[in-house]
Amino acid sequence: MFEPVDEILHLGDVLYHGPRNPLPDGYNPAELANLLKTKTNISYVRGNCDADVDLLVLGKEDMPKIMCMTIEDIKMILIHGENIKDNDIVQLIERYDANLLAYGHTHIPRLEIVKSKIILNPGSPSLPKMNFPPTCALLEFSQNLRISIYTTQGELYGEIFL
Repeated sequence: MFEPVDEILHLGDVLYHGPRNPLPDGYNPAELANLLKTKTNISYVRGNCDADVDLLVLGKEDMPKIMCMTIEDIKMILIHGENIKDNDIVQLIERYDANLLAYGHTHIPRLEIVKSKIILNPGSPSLPKMNFPPTCALLEFSQNLRISIYTTQGELYGEIFL
């Protein structure tokens, strides 16, 4: 949808989404793993449903639970988020002296600024929860930071400019 992009940030649960979630029709985890292995521009954090065998198939046995990265002076924390509570988010951002925390896990899109820190959950392109549409996020670094959440149909869902 956004090709070409410089980097893809995947927030966990790469091949499997746990026993409480249905598998989408036509979903082929082996085919997805092969496709993902051809991409060299993906940074992953490990989710609660990423089993050791999944990481082996992806060739990512060292997938971290949390990752810090800086792009264009924006320091980001990437985490899956299964153990994080709302009131812990800002504390985590402050502990790492970051500008943005991106997390997954809930499958619910979220984009807001709290205490001058950005909180982003791109939602889920395949298994959204609570009747939200399938979504993903795009971060654009130019003169300013632009973060947009889009539905997989290409409709703008939410946006922040800094």
